[in-house]
Amino acid sequence: MVYYLGIATLIFMGYFTSENSNKYLNFMLCILFMFIALHNPYLTGTDGRSYRAYFKTHIPTLSHFSEYNHTYEIGYALLNSLAKTIHNNYFTFQLIYSFIAIFLLGLVLKKTKLADQEKLLLLFVYFCYRFFQNSMEFLRQNIAILLIWLAVLSISDYYQEKGKNKVKYVLTIVAWTFHRSAIFNLILLPLIERLKGIDAKKLVVITSLVSFGFLLLGNGVISKIVQFAIIIGGERYSSYLISPGEVVPPINPVNYGIRYIFYIMYFLSINNYEYSKKKTVLVVASLAIICGSINQNIFTRLLEYYMIGIYIAIVKSKYLMTAGRSRNLYLLILYVVFMIILARNLLTVSSGTYMNYQLYPFK
Repeated sequence: MVYYLGIATLIFMGYFTSENSNKYLNFMLCILFMFIALHNPYLTGTDGRSYRAYFKTHIPTLSHFSEYNHTYEIGYALLNSLAKTIHNNYFTFQLIYSFIAIFLLGLVLKKTKLADQEKLLLLFVYFCYRFFQNSMEFLRQNIAILLIWLAVLSISDYYQEKGKNKVKYVLTIVAWTFHRSAIFNLILLPLIERLKGIDAKKLVVITSLVSFGFLLLGNGVISKIVQFAIIIGGERYSSYLISPGEVVPPINPVNYGIRYIFYIMYFLSINNYEYSKKKTVLVVASLAIICGSINQNIFTRLLEYYMIGIYIAIVKSKYLMTAGRSRNLYLLILYVVFMIILARNLLTVSSGTYMNYQLYPFK
């Protein structure tokens, strides 16, 4: 656990490096690359073990790829096949995958248009909240998430430029080749642009009412929505539907509460600073709040595509405090809270498997 807590602390300290924060950010991205590229692939959860077995026994080299009836999406299959063509060792795939993942994460940070210090704070929040699960366990969706984050953050930059609004759709299609749940963003991404026209206060009220309504509705009504999605997307999406008699864990009230508190704090601080993507972030965070209040697998997946809104909201919420002592207190509380979240994740995800980090092949 000490490795994770140490890296998180180093990232957080970068917020206070005003002169060299850009170099510090690049340095931390390199550290994160080595952290996931050199981790022992045999210390993983269920998904990680499945991906190792997939590489070892199911995926062919590129020369035989046309003969292959792939188990996973075509993009992920091609990435495995490329790695196996270079060298038939899962560690080769892990190196290539890690480079792509960190490169995309670097592009996402750049696309946020945050100050370099704020990018480091955003990286700290993401590292504590979800980084190791996405980067070491949920490999397919991790790439899809990063691509959708780029698509989401491209909306306010490109939408008004002739011909450039297609960028977000291209990114979504590529994301779909890594995880099929990404395809629903073809519907939700245009919705973001439309929702940006709604008054911020009205949007927050509507989001709150809809979210609380979904929390109270239960799975029966939501299943109808998922069944409609299956009609649109095909039977491959039926795995997201709750089966009769299946016991579904309730929504974690702590996680939901954290998301909602920072969502409201962001809204309350939104007029205290200039930021070109403030309305886009509010809309994306609104979608995260709504998706996070629906206890269905497909919406749990969709939540991660819009968590970038919550992460940025957490960073920008510091403007709710006046500069000086109160803002430093906010940062201190943020550090303590998210270090606790990181420690809890390490203890609970995959029964604590990731807590005992090991380097590979130097174990």
